[in-house]
Amino acid sequence: MRRDPIETVQFSTAAYPPDERYTAWLNWGWPRSGAIYQTDPTEPFDTEWESAELGDVILVRTAITGMRWKRRLGDIRQSDFDPLIVNMMVEGSARGVFDGRDFREEAGSFHFHDITRPSIHVSTASRTYSLVLPRPLATRLFGSLDDLHGLVVSGAHAELLIAHAENTWRVLSKLDRSSAPALGRSFVDLLVAATSDARSSTPAPAAASTKLRHRAIAAIDSRLNTPITPDDICNVLAVPRKSLFAAFRADGGVQNYVRATRLERAKAAIADIDRDEPIGTIALRLGFCDASHLSRLFKSRFGMTPREYRRLLATDADDRGMAHNQPMISGTSIATPKS
Repeated sequence: MRRDPIETVQFSTAAYPPDERYTAWLNWGWPRSGAIYQTDPTEPFDTEWESAELGDVILVRTAITGMRWKRRLGDIRQSDFDPLIVNMMVEGSARGVFDGRDFREEAGSFHFHDITRPSIHVSTASRTYSLVLPRPLATRLFGSLDDLHGLVVSGAHAELLIAHAENTWRVLSKLDRSSAPALGRSFVDLLVAATSDARSSTPAPAAASTKLRHRAIAAIDSRLNTPITPDDICNVLAVPRKSLFAAFRADGGVQNYVRATRLERAKAAIADIDRDEPIGTIALRLGFCDASHLSRLFKSRFGMTPREYRRLLATDADDRGMAHNQPMISGTSIATPKS
């Protein structure tokens, strides 16, 4: 039986003169034609990249010399590339700041990188494996991604994931393309288990964080009808972004808390049937762009649109009113006969 091998994409600077290697890599154009990071080599540049599509997941094997990496808001605005990347450090180390979160990754650990958020870090010469997860898949697996950006996972789960990557790549050329989706799912299963354990071991906010959280909530409540960013709250409270993030870590971050609070307030307003406030008015009053924006987020969280929710409550109220007006015999309601 003829085997259909799993295809790999490869790139190496080995064939280029040393002074042309960095430019050749910049112009390579994978996984996007435009640059994803601003980069600056910290030593003579050299790299080898290989990747394989395993169903919805891309597995990447990389060897690269020391580098500075930056992804700023301007880079994000100009990019349509939005996956969640999991980087497994086999050899080497990296350190930096991921959107206000201190970050340090050593060999034998892995970290999450949300490409839609800023970061800056420096890596030594390293050998890594990476998983590129499409954003819809990542959201389906982990729910909120707010607390994952820059999260480093070490220990037995990390060792298992890295060992699986190395063993998979060792036999990849011998495997048929039909096994690729199952291989992708095997990485997803290991990753979900590791992430669940890491999230559950995250310490509760300290007393100082609790006090800061109460102050931040008060500031947020007074600004729900306007655009709110973590930087806005940091400026109002005169606190560093790192401290604010720690106070809302259990909520998945400040933005996630603000979104959840707005949706709960909107749900309560929509449920006030007697007032019957227009959906568009509720949306603007609570800081949503418009009624459509509220509707999309509301349906994603509660499984129905605001209008469907209000209609359901109104129907329930009508049913309760009809039941109340029906005569009762032995505790059972009966319909009044039509004349």
